[in-house]
Amino acid sequence: MTARRRARAGLLVAAIGCVLLAAPADSPGQPPAPATQLQGTFQMTGTVTVARFIRGEHVGETVQRSWTFTPLCSSGPCATVQLVRSRRTATDTLTLTAVGPNDYAGTGQFSAPLRCAGRIYNPGVSIPFQIRVHVTATGPAAGGGTVATAITASYVNTSRLNLTPCVAVLGHDAATYTGTLAPG
Repeated sequence: MTARRRARAGLLVAAIGCVLLAAPADSPGQPPAPATQLQGTFQMTGTVTVARFIRGEHVGETVQRSWTFTPLCSSGPCATVQLVRSRRTATDTLTLTAVGPNDYAGTGQFSAPLRCAGRIYNPGVSIPFQIRVHVTATGPAAGGGTVATAITASYVNTSRLNLTPCVAVLGHDAATYTGTLAPG
């Protein structure tokens, strides 16, 4: 290759590099833009996939839950949504953030009573958890755009914190869910 051709090739590579560098990119730390609006109440069916040292819970158990998603922006698909998750005896509220065009994730924490030396401590254990939601089906939204009509989700708790003075064997649990948007 001649010196002239090498110089042209170098200029071309430099020009392409400048174009690539000048292309707009997502701002660091900003969640990606979701493709659909995640909102409304979903009737969820869950299957317990892990239940290690969790009293009254076993692998394969099926649970019914209600999850309500509220967008945290004024219009369009939101990068953050609030999830209110009803459990057997309590309700959790947490914020989920878009981690992809059809995926949201977030962390939360709740507490539960724990028996220690004949006494029940409430709260006795702190339970941090992670939830991930994936939109699997969409439909038209009332004001235009699309809204999620079906989702899958996962719940994972990998550790628990004992809040009592007793030594206790604390477990962990996990579950997978499927759900559809409730009419209304």
